[in-house]
Amino acid sequence: AGIDYLSVAAFDDLIPSHLVFLENRDVILVEGLKLENVKPGIYSLHCLPLRLRGAEGSPIRCILIK
Repeated sequence: AGIDYLSVAAFDDLIPSHLVFLENRDVILVEGLKLENVKPGIYSLHCLPLRLRGAEGSPIRCILIK
């Protein structure tokens, strides 16, 4: 799932939303996407994360292909 905000959670309620997504390993969160210049359509999103040992998340480079 991708979102063009800093978090999937509301500003004042950070933890519960993340826990719901993290319990189900079928969904990978991608936060902070810059999508304002992307035209509506069907795309394939490829996310290339940095492998960080012992980390719960990492910065990624996203590639959007129409």
